[in-house]
Amino acid sequence: MDDVKIKVGMLVSFDYQYIYNSLPRIYEYSDTITLAVDQEYRTWAGVKFEIDDKFWNWIKEIDIKNKITIYKDDFFDASLDALANDSRERNMLAQKMGDGGWIVQIDSDEYFLDFKQFVDFLKSKAKWTLPGAKPIDIGAFLIPLFKQTEDGFLYINDSFETVVLATNKPEYQRARRCNHYIRYTPFYLFHQTWARGEEEIWFKLNSWGHMADFNITSYYNLWKATDKNNHKFIKNFHPLYNNLWQELRWSAGSNIADFIIKYLKEFPTTVPQKFYLKKRMGQVWRVLSGDTKR
Repeated sequence: MDDVKIKVGMLVSFDYQYIYNSLPRIYEYSDTITLAVDQEYRTWAGVKFEIDDKFWNWIKEIDIKNKITIYKDDFFDASLDALANDSRERNMLAQKMGDGGWIVQIDSDEYFLDFKQFVDFLKSKAKWTLPGAKPIDIGAFLIPLFKQTEDGFLYINDSFETVVLATNKPEYQRARRCNHYIRYTPFYLFHQTWARGEEEIWFKLNSWGHMADFNITSYYNLWKATDKNNHKFIKNFHPLYNNLWQELRWSAGSNIADFIIKYLKEFPTTVPQKFYLKKRMGQVWRVLSGDTKR
């Protein structure tokens, strides 16, 4: 069923500038794209931010097929913590996107290596979107970018980190997780989670849905001290899950686009083999369950 709709939602917040890198990578193969932004320009923690008018002009310029809708609403509830507001906004966004098809939510700082292959997979499972189908979430793998140096990026190539991207029934309970069965797929996204400026990292830490789950000051100091020369000594450094990020690598790149081009030359196979996927998922479950024995 090639006619199954691929409906993408993206959240526009203080880090909106990363959409310049992420949106063009998914535009062609999306049927609709809905950008959600708080009507008062507030983060989930209630912190105010600004968006340059040039961004909205750029959105109009690239939307040559009229796929993009801007959805403004009150996404901040002072009675909720940041993570609860995160889930609340995603549910409101999904409702705005409408019933039917695949609901895909991609964050502004996530860059698909090959969105077409992911869409092809979703379309091959169109029967999962039919009335009466069991609820299911579709996940993939992240390659986190940890820090930008003068001439490249520090990143976690063998991360055990996964992300839920698509669902046939959006009932978000914790960020993008709906507590449905998760079908993981062998696709990758770069995640510019920490490769940002110092002020932005501090702002992110104080606005993040997980801000209450670890010591943000201590982690911020670790991030500041990490560089191209000492990164090989940093082990098991994920702020929430031990062993999820085991080590750092460095690759050249003057910016994100340049880095991705050079990365793909070094690692041309962007879809892992089935045996690799099975092995990696076994490692993910052990890490998240606390059983890290190999």
